[in-house]
This record gives sequence, structure tokens and C-alpha cells, in this order.
Amino acid sequence: MSRRGALVALAVAALAVAVWRAELFTVARPGDHPRALAVIDAAERRAVDFDIALPAVPVGIERLSAGGRVLLVHYWAPWERHSLAQASALDSMRSDPAFERLRVVLVCFDPFPSVARYVGRNRLRLPVLLDGRRDLAARLPCPSIPYTYVVDEAGRIAVAQPGEVVWRSPATRGALEGLLEEAQPPGPRPAATATSRAT
Repeated sequence: MSRRGALVALAVAALAVAVWRAELFTVARPGDHPRALAVIDAAERRAVDFDIALPAVPVGIERLSAGGRVLLVHYWAPWERHSLAQASALDSMRSDPAFERLRVVLVCFDPFPSVARYVGRNRLRLPVLLDGRRDLAARLPCPSIPYTYVVDEAGRIAVAQPGEVVWRSPATRGALEGLLEEAQPPGPRPAATATSRAT
């Protein structure tokens, strides 16, 4: 290889490394530890509004909207550190009957073929949605991968948390159960004491 060819190859490699490093800011650092979900106090929650249809893997379209139901959105990528462990733990938690009213989705920005292969190979049961055009991310920004949002029944952001989550922790479970309790309609009121009617 000529000296000029070597310089061109070195320049291309340097550019590739620079682009790769520029993307690293979106990825959780290796030293970051998984945390339990932390709920934002109700008085400090910010309302968000979206009603978006996204392609689902392996096939179909799913509509996500804010409000009406507690929604957990976990921005995720097949190539992230512990991607399968995170998806599996979230799926395991979601299958608990206590969370049957919780809607859970994984949202990914990667191309369909690579995501479909990963989902099929690992038999993920969670809904995996593709936001290649960043329609959802325009409403729920994704500053890093992974990143988790929970939108409460009133359409307010109740959780906005970077990094991996300890999905099976009592604190995470308690946080989600609390949000579902907020969403429950009031139970039946106790019947008033009957008064005897003297006739």
C-alpha cells in the first residue's frame, strides 16, 4: 500500500472512531449501576401529549397515546450492555398479574431487520416498537440508551430515568403499583346505614 493510501485509510479510520465516540454519549457508561424506578411527585409531573402509531416487530402497527392508562416506555437497543437481561427482566415483571393494567413497550431506533432477528432469536414477548423517524422521541426525548419513562393515567410524566433498571426490586414494584393505584377508579362507597321506617 502506498503512503498516500495508508494516510487515506488512517483518516477514514479516525473519522469512524470519531463518529463512534460521538454516539457513545447516548449509551449508559459501564460503571453505571442499575437502579430502581423513582416516581416524580404528583405535584411536579409535566403533562405530555402524543398519539402515535409505530411499526411493531415482527409485524403490525401499535398506537401509543398519553393518558387513559399507565404506560411504561423503555428506550432500548439490541446492542446495549445487558440488553437481553433488561428485556427479559422487564417481561418477567410485566407478566405478574399485579401489572395486567400496565402497558409496557420497548422502543428501538435500530433498523427493522436487525431488531427482528434479535427479537426472533431471543423469543422476546414484550412489544418491540420501532421509532426510526423519532416521532415518539420528539414527545418523549431519549437523551441516552437505555432510558425509561412512565406516563400516568392523567398523561403526565411520572418517571423519566436514564440507565438500566432493577425491574424485580421491591422499590420498582412499589413505584409501579402506586401509579396503578392512582389510576384505579374509586372503589364502591360503603352503603349508608339503613334507617328503620316506622309506619
